[in-house]
Amino acid sequence: MNLAHVLFSPNGRISPQEYWIGLLIIIGSNLFLTWLPVLGAVIWLGLIYVGFCVYGKRLHDAGKSAWIHALVWLVQFVLGAIVVAISGGALISAIMASNNGAEPDVAAIIGASGGVVLFGGLGFLIWIVYTIWVGITSGDPAANRFGPPPGTVTAPTADASATAAATPATAPPAQPAPPAAEPAADAGEADRPADPPEEKA
Repeated sequence: MNLAHVLFSPNGRISPQEYWIGLLIIIGSNLFLTWLPVLGAVIWLGLIYVGFCVYGKRLHDAGKSAWIHALVWLVQFVLGAIVVAISGGALISAIMASNNGAEPDVAAIIGASGGVVLFGGLGFLIWIVYTIWVGITSGDPAANRFGPPPGTVTAPTADASATAAATPATAPPAQPAPPAAEPAADAGEADRPADPPEEKA
């Protein structure tokens, strides 16, 4: 398993086993970063990218877009904004009541706490269900638009094979033929004496 590819590359596909290993690394890193107040917050931003890579490639394995992960983050952001608005409103009301010498509205505080638990718990539940769904979703058995199945080697395409077969092999340069030997004179003609010159009358 290429751990660098699992954690830092947004391209390709990963198997469920690689997904769960990457997820455990993300969870362990988040728990460790709670002990680093400032530096931990900076590194946590980097872990968001790592999460996109891990979740995204598992979604790719099922033939789905990694934008699903961005959509889940958007839902979490909206729910978080609602929680902040509810809790902030209750806190401001309690501070204003104490400044005016009045008793804080306990019912409003309890209602705000219930809203925080409701929306915060809903966001946590959505994240848990989404994480399990991504982990157990079956991957495409064959290559899809995101690449070949995890653990396979890309085979040469049919076009490339046909091109290689159609290309003639380069033949070595032809060697010049040796000069043809002159035919040997007939041995009988070579030994026969020359005819005497004809006498004039």
